[in-house]
Amino acid sequence: MRTIFFLTVLVLLANLPSIGRADSAHPVPTTPMSSKDLVITSDSNAYCQQLDQALSEKIRLPHSIPVGVMEDARLLQKRGEILCGHHHVRAGIERLRRALLLLKKHEGSLQ
Repeated sequence: MRTIFFLTVLVLLANLPSIGRADSAHPVPTTPMSSKDLVITSDSNAYCQQLDQALSEKIRLPHSIPVGVMEDARLLQKRGEILCGHHHVRAGIERLRRALLLLKKHEGSLQ
């Protein structure tokens, strides 16, 4: 029974169209989009550094974010820096983004 299932999956996967192939049914847009319309991110150390700098700037600015939230954001930032430094870029980016969202959510809160 398992053999039949796996053979069926293999046949279905073999019959899927290539992902990278361009055909007339799905034309590829040729006009460039402006940077305001679309922000493309990547899982790279450069993006880690960009997020880390944005987070550091946001923490440094005067704010009314509760102290506990700031400590959580700093901890997430530190973990993100460590993960990015050890080539775990996706996990690092996730921590840095979470810290930014945490700060954004609590902007304007009273201490």
